[in-house]
Amino acid sequence: MGSNADCAIAIDLGGTRIKAGIVDRDARVVARHTIPTEAERGPDHVMQRIIAEARDLADEARRRSLNPMGVAVGAPGALSQSRGVILAPPNLPGWNNVPVAALVRERCGLPTILENDANAAALGEFWTGAGRGVDNLVLLTLGTGIGGGVVLGGRILRGFFETAGEVGHTIVIPDGRPCGCGQKGCLEAYASANSIVRIVSEQISAGTATVCAETLTAENGLTAEHVAEAAQAGDSVAMQAWDQACRLLAVSCVNVQHVLNPQVIVLGGGMSAAGAQLLEPVRRHFSELTWPKINDRPDIRLAALADDAGVVGAAMLVFSGEAT
Repeated sequence: MGSNADCAIAIDLGGTRIKAGIVDRDARVVARHTIPTEAERGPDHVMQRIIAEARDLADEARRRSLNPMGVAVGAPGALSQSRGVILAPPNLPGWNNVPVAALVRERCGLPTILENDANAAALGEFWTGAGRGVDNLVLLTLGTGIGGGVVLGGRILRGFFETAGEVGHTIVIPDGRPCGCGQKGCLEAYASANSIVRIVSEQISAGTATVCAETLTAENGLTAEHVAEAAQAGDSVAMQAWDQACRLLAVSCVNVQHVLNPQVIVLGGGMSAAGAQLLEPVRRHFSELTWPKINDRPDIRLAALADDAGVVGAAMLVFSGEAT
C-alpha cells in the first residue's frame, strides 16, 4: 500500500512545449513547470531538458517531504511503450528509435515509463476529468498534430503493435493532402492546428481575400486561434477551413463510434480552448453523419483538465506500478 507522501514525476513532451509536474496520489498537481521543447535542436538536446526537469522536480518533491516513486514521460507516437522507445513521431523530426525510458531511468535513478501522450491524457481525463464516472472513453488531442487515446475499463488500449488509438492518422480523404507521417488524407492533415493554418495560408498565397492575411505577416504569425476568431467574425476563408476541420473531426468520431462504441468521446488539446466554437459544429456534423435510427450515441464533450491531463494520466501509470 502506498504512502500519502508518495508522488510521481510526470513529463508531457509536446512539439512546442514540455509540461512537467509533481502529482500526488490524489491526482493533484502540486508543482508544475513549462519550458519550450526546442525540438529544432534535435533529440539529444531535448532529452537533456527532459532529464533536467525530471531531476529538478524529484529534488523539489523531496524538499516538500514527498517520496518520488517514479517518472512517467508522455510523448507523441509512434512509440513502443513496452520498450520505452520513441520510434518516429511525425511532429518530432529526427526522433528515430530514441530510448527515452532507459535514458531517464539511468540519469534520474527512478523507475520510468514511456507512454503515448494521448494515452496518458485519456487516462487523466478518465480518472479525474471529463470521463470521470464512465467505463470507457476515447480522447482526441487536437494541437500541433492530432493524437488519440482509448481507455476501456480503466485500462489503456495499446493494441498488438502498440499503436492503437492513432485517430489522427486515419484516412478521411483518400489521396488527399499529404501528412507528416507520409500518408495522404489523414485527419491530422486537415484538422490539426498546424494544418488549419497551412490551409488558410495557401488561400492567402493564392490571393484570396481574408482578414487572416494581416495576422500572417505579423511578428508572431498566424495561429489556429486567429483562424477561429476570424471564422467567428464571419471571414469566409477562415469559416471554410474551420468548418472543414470540424466536419472531418465528426467523420472520425462516427468511425470511432462504430469501431469502439465508447460512452464518451472527449475533445482535448490546445484547440479545445475554442470551446463551443469547436464542440457545437462537431456535434452537429456528427448528428448528420451517424446512423439516423440509432439513438444510443456517445456523448461528445470537451476535456476538463486542460494542460494537466497528460501529466495526471502519466502519474497514474507510476502509481499503478507500471514504471520499472
